[in-house]
Amino acid sequence: MAKFAKEYGGIIAIGMCLLIGYILLTDVFGVLSAFLFPSIFKVIKLFPQYIDQLMNGLLSSLFLLVTAYVLAVITAITLGTIIGLKSGLRKNVTPYIYAFSAIPVPLLTPYAINLLPTFQAASIFLIWLAAFWVIFGTTIGAVMSIDKRYLETAAILEMSKAEKLFSIILPAASPSILVGCSIALTLSFMMLAVAEMFGARSGMAYFVQYYSDFAKFDVVMLGFLFTSAVLVLIMYIFDTIKHRILHWTINN
Repeated sequence: MAKFAKEYGGIIAIGMCLLIGYILLTDVFGVLSAFLFPSIFKVIKLFPQYIDQLMNGLLSSLFLLVTAYVLAVITAITLGTIIGLKSGLRKNVTPYIYAFSAIPVPLLTPYAINLLPTFQAASIFLIWLAAFWVIFGTTIGAVMSIDKRYLETAAILEMSKAEKLFSIILPAASPSILVGCSIALTLSFMMLAVAEMFGARSGMAYFVQYYSDFAKFDVVMLGFLFTSAVLVLIMYIFDTIKHRILHWTINN
């Protein structure tokens, strides 16, 4: 119990302060508009009524998010490692990486919708692209900044290319790569919200958008809280996996 309080006490305290502050501003003093900012107690009571819609939306959103993010991790780390190791290739493609990565992904939405066969494929592409550039860039930077002494040691030990890649290069680059993966996961969630506003018939962002069109802000608030809880849970799972991978670093 003491360990739990030490580890999560600060988080819980901040959450309670935010909750109390919201209750004071809405239910007690009425500073905030009751129409736009409904009572938290009213919002919680709506949960059983909308649980089926929320869960269906969660499954739909997770399919898009997981598919796109996993594809982004695989493609970005693979290409980033290759380019990071090959200085000649890196010199030739870097200007194009800068040019294409500077294009805001939401601006490509019309092209994705018109060029890809389904709205689902377009959504996956947009989420993939948002995550790809972040992981791709951090992977290149992480690989090219590896201490040369590690590679010299691998050469002395006459390691094979595969052994050097998985025993030296990727472990040495993994802290920076995983930072990029963490940022990319958050961006993927943001891009998911954008993607679900075009042609989607279910999803967490679609749920919020749908009820906001009818000005049912109590249900919108429920959608916000549910989406935030899902994001926190996903990031917690990701951080747990990251800490296990980086158990050898000083902060783990």
